Amino acid sequence: MFKKNVPTTNITDIEETVSENRVSLLGKDMKLKGNITSNEEIIIEGTVDGKVNITNNIYIGKSGKVKAEIFAREIIIEGEVNGDVHGSVKVEIVPGGILNGNIISEKVVLAEGAKFKGNIDMTIKTEDKTKKLKTEKTDITREKPKKI
Repeated sequence: MFKKNVPTTNITDIEETVSENRVSLLGKDMKLKGNITSNEEIIIEGTVDGKVNITNNIYIGKSGKVKAEIFAREIIIEGEVNGDVHGSVKVEIVPGGILNGNIISEKVVLAEGAKFKGNIDMTIKTEDKTKKLKTEKTDITREKPKKI
């Protein structure tokens, strides 16, 4: 009636699986006032008021409402964001997504049905590129024409 070799799941196995995926979720009913700093991917379905600074990707879900400046690798907006967003790789506003703020990123995707009010800066601002631009500028010295 009882099998001897039935595998059991313990809480440490579950915790290890979740930590391997390294994704944090702010649920629909959660409200956070303050700053978020993380190396994990974040999914926001609730409300955030503050500053968000992560080294990974961030997804603002349909029910997500964020009033913050956001710094992340990739930022995908399906909910509403009020504040400037800085995507080191890409910023995307999907259909139904709303952004009231400026976008600073190398790649920007504004889907049909997305709402956006602000400015877009797609200037590459890495240190190497800045140095390269400075070295490309050459001093041109013009000789004054000789009077004959």
